[in-house]
Amino acid sequence: MKLNRSILLLLIASLPILVLGQNQDLDQNSGSQWEFDIAPYIWFSSIKGNIGFLNQTVPVEAEFKDILDQLSFGALLHGEAHKGSWTIMTDVVYLKIKEEGNLVNGLVSTEVEIDQTIWEVGAAYTLINLNDNLTFDGLFGLRYFGLKPSLMVGQQNELTKSLDFIDPYFGMRFKSVNDKWINTARFDVGGLGVGSKISWKLNLFIGYQFSDLFSLHLGYQGYDVDYVDDNSFAYDMYTGGFITGFNFNF
Repeated sequence: MKLNRSILLLLIASLPILVLGQNQDLDQNSGSQWEFDIAPYIWFSSIKGNIGFLNQTVPVEAEFKDILDQLSFGALLHGEAHKGSWTIMTDVVYLKIKEEGNLVNGLVSTEVEIDQTIWEVGAAYTLINLNDNLTFDGLFGLRYFGLKPSLMVGQQNELTKSLDFIDPYFGMRFKSVNDKWINTARFDVGGLGVGSKISWKLNLFIGYQFSDLFSLHLGYQGYDVDYVDDNSFAYDMYTGGFITGFNFNF
């Protein structure tokens, strides 16, 4: 039930963001039309960090090839709606992976499973716009983390933990357009004790516009979250790597 309440809270809290996008008075060009971007993508990510519980710290590290071998399921999608100076955006990342290792000089087998959902809803407002060739946006929104790490040591289940929380975030985004080439950079920071201790997101992209409908983007994306609950359970994890996606504009 906690998961359902958190998702419901995210939906309710995102309503003001959606209303901003519908408000004609906030649009400097109220005659403009809505434009949409839908971008399914592939993230060649690795993970590195620590899970802490019962005064123990378990390091977790897996490269993309390890994640690909152990990936149970993954879904990644980014979407935006633009009108005038306002942009409404959402991004969904779901990964379920397993990693096997050993403790006590390799004598005891371990298996770590991480079920990770990151869902953000946000808005951006263009602060600087130079002939649509160079723009600078301010960002704000909410980011939901659903985490379910588990740890098997030998045949014993040492940890099964399910947690979810919502981080407010704010940041900036830069975009430049040169003929058919599109470059973007984004950074934001969130949490600050509201959900996690701190979380942040970074991405850098270069893209090429093949047509009015379709473009291809390559770049790098990273998420970092540092969470500690009242029971001294700690989840400090960085997920990052190269990314490629198809962007459909209409």
